[in-house]
Amino acid sequence: MARDLIVDGELVLYGPVGGDWWDDSGFTAMDVIQSLAQMDGDITVRLNSGGGVAWDGVAIYNALKAYSGAVTVVVEGVAASAASIIAMAGDDVEMRAGALMMIHNASTITWGTAEDHEKSRELLAKLDGQLAAIYAERTGLDLAEIRALMDAETWMDAAEAIDKGFAGAADDEKAAKASAFDYRLYAKAPKALQSQSKKLKPPAAAQPWGVPMNTAAAPRKPVNTTPSAAPAAKPEASMPETSTAAPAAANDNAAEAVKADRTRVSAILNHAEADGRDALAKYLAFETDHDVEAAAKILALAAKSSGPTPQQEESPAAHADRRAKASGLTAPVAGDTKPKGKGDLSILASCVAKANKRR
Repeated sequence: MARDLIVDGELVLYGPVGGDWWDDSGFTAMDVIQSLAQMDGDITVRLNSGGGVAWDGVAIYNALKAYSGAVTVVVEGVAASAASIIAMAGDDVEMRAGALMMIHNASTITWGTAEDHEKSRELLAKLDGQLAAIYAERTGLDLAEIRALMDAETWMDAAEAIDKGFAGAADDEKAAKASAFDYRLYAKAPKALQSQSKKLKPPAAAQPWGVPMNTAAAPRKPVNTTPSAAPAAKPEASMPETSTAAPAAANDNAAEAVKADRTRVSAILNHAEADGRDALAKYLAFETDHDVEAAAKILALAAKSSGPTPQQEESPAAHADRRAKASGLTAPVAGDTKPKGKGDLSILASCVAKANKRR
């Protein structure tokens, strides 16, 4: 069930984009779409998010751009990664004193063959191009400059965001405390945010919380963290059942479930709204549990791919070379042996979630 994000007539977007993996915090594209359906006239969107799922961010951006009234986005604490894309939808974008905005490249975890990894690479390259185009349209900066800022994971305060065109005005009101998120996932997050992250505790099951920023991530899986009061009593030994009725019924149910999911996947991929939105359609079909109707609504709000413009064309080799030269991108942090931008547990949880999804 979609959560109501309307507070005192304003749209309040706090927490992870796409929702948190382990609790009900944050917001999804469907939450925003259904909340906007209840609103009319000019609106204010209050944004405080460390980021989240890229596709949800893009869908929310398109939903706000399609809204009939004027949209004012106020960055109250932080608008990082996918949340910065949402901010770009505002007719006016304001940043409170002390608020931060961050842009960078999309990322994901792929589980599978070399072909699976190549498909992920192609998808991420296309997604980065789409995100860069949104930033360029808002700021007036050329794509090469935008891509350099994304490569370098650029954090901006209000003055810097206004100077570069990402925001239009500063709000004298003091910034709200940054929305809860594990900012240690970022290579260049300010020390204050990283320190805040260290105070956050994972759930009782010792699983990492939060969603890797701006990630086309696998769907969330519920985690049972309720401890058992006592071990279950050991059943008395008994003769095994010889009936095959239960296994047969289970096999029939499994076959029906597989058939239903194949039908859902086919319906999404072949839906009229998937035309020109192939990458997003594949993501919704294979990596989420959205039904056909929900997927169609998200697809309808996404811009169709019109192919790269001459300014966007760049060979893989040239892009790789430019990324390698980006300031601080490849330089390891002293004493840090973990992959930049993700903790070991985050990678493990993502891989397990994706492996379970493919079973």
